[in-house]
Amino acid sequence: MEAWEIEEISKALAVLVAEAGNYSYVDKLGYAPSRDLAIFYLKEALRDLHSMMGKKFENEEAEKAAKEIKFEQIDFALQKISKISDRKELREITALIAAKSLAKSAKLKKSDVKG
Repeated sequence: MEAWEIEEISKALAVLVAEAGNYSYVDKLGYAPSRDLAIFYLKEALRDLHSMMGKKFENEEAEKAAKEIKFEQIDFALQKISKISDRKELREITALIAAKSLAKSAKLKKSDVKG
């Protein structure tokens, strides 16, 4: 997978963590043992992100990041993840997405505190 594909998924998860304090999507994805579960966890996260985007954000930086998410790139990345057949490769990709999500969410939270 290309870096830009990972960036958009990690940004979406980071917004969930920064705004709602919900680490479960990142944790589940980071340990997803199969691609079907990885896709399922991402579907859950995207569903909740869509719901969140219809409400008022408390974290202005998270709101700004949410508005910048390129969902068409996420769609493309999901297609690529769905084709990964090697478990090691899947684990590397999901762990990287999870780690980048946590780094991005920390930045969003820190920026909001400085506000």
